Amino acid sequence: MIRVFKDLFNIAGTYAVLALLCASVVQAQWPIPQKNQAFSSYLQQTDAYLMQHKSWLVSANKQVEKTAVMPFEIKPGMSCKENGIGVLLVHGLSDSSYSLRSMGDALAKRCFWVRSILLPGHGTKAEDLIDAKRQEWRAAVKAAVYNFAQETDSLYIAGYSTGATLAVDYMQKPEVNLSGLILFSPLLKINTSADWLTPIVGLFVNWLDRKTPDDYAKYASIPVPAMAEVFHLATEVRKGLRQQALTIPVFIAMSAEDNTVNSKLNLKYFKRHMTNAASRLWLYSNKAVNFPDPRIEEINSYDESLKITGFSHMSAHMSPLDPYYGKAGSYRVCQWYKDDELAQCKQDVNGWSGEKGRLLESKSPHGARLSWNPDFERLVDYISQYMLQHAVKH
Repeated sequence: MIRVFKDLFNIAGTYAVLALLCASVVQAQWPIPQKNQAFSSYLQQTDAYLMQHKSWLVSANKQVEKTAVMPFEIKPGMSCKENGIGVLLVHGLSDSSYSLRSMGDALAKRCFWVRSILLPGHGTKAEDLIDAKRQEWRAAVKAAVYNFAQETDSLYIAGYSTGATLAVDYMQKPEVNLSGLILFSPLLKINTSADWLTPIVGLFVNWLDRKTPDDYAKYASIPVPAMAEVFHLATEVRKGLRQQALTIPVFIAMSAEDNTVNSKLNLKYFKRHMTNAASRLWLYSNKAVNFPDPRIEEINSYDESLKITGFSHMSAHMSPLDPYYGKAGSYRVCQWYKDDELAQCKQDVNGWSGEKGRLLESKSPHGARLSWNPDFERLVDYISQYMLQHAVKH
């Protein structure tokens, strides 16, 4: 019996080693930014990798689909007065650089130097997230910050969802003296009490729900191991904030009705652990929250004329003029539905939208997820002035 256990242990050990070797090969392929690497080189490597590994929704549309998920760089125009401020954009889980493209365009028009990165496991196919690790995401952010700092006088990270988590995570052991953080719908905790189960479930299954992809800018489904990585990352970030407060200026834009992240916990951590007096939070909400922090501004997100019940997780940072996710964009987000309801949601381009919940259901049996912000220009103007005001030399 003892020998059987030893044999099983040896077999298990062999498989573990093989798995690690295979994972190393997969990870080595990802075009993660390297310290002192030219950004143009990183873009070339990513372009080549995507051409070889990306799954295409429409083969004839390869260039459009590849460009959508590519990391990008936008330098201030010739008419801009140089301010020396850079903004590194970091997207969220299952997303791609496209999720922050309209924000990047808007900031560049306001004379900021903008770069985005593509996190490992993203932009190709959802299966590639199964083996993606938070250490790789951290490494990508760390190198991208270091390199951008060599070319700018002041630097901010602007992160969305898990990208915002990674921005806060970076500040727990920063190599560069950042001027501040700009966070959109930050994920400090997934909006479920069962998130702690993801590391356990992920040992046995890769998928809980597998949807047919129809959005070339993000994945339709997220594998359980990737959810577990985000659970661990968020847990580590919360622990770090409790041990050491975030003292640099932080600006947050988020929705009180967000179904993806725990917005109540975000407010609590902002008040207790993001202690700079200049930090600000814009809370879009369809009803009064009255959270006791004078640094928080509540903004009504319900709009009868626009048929908006409230902001979703992906609303705050997206321009209404975005050609894909915007008000008249070509893609209507209907991920909650199947079959006939899905078709009705896609066709009802002038229907109600918001975050999933009773209010949206009361307005429409096939309401869409709001994927843009009617307050976008005012938000970007405020962020621009905020960054100019608090920029410091790094």
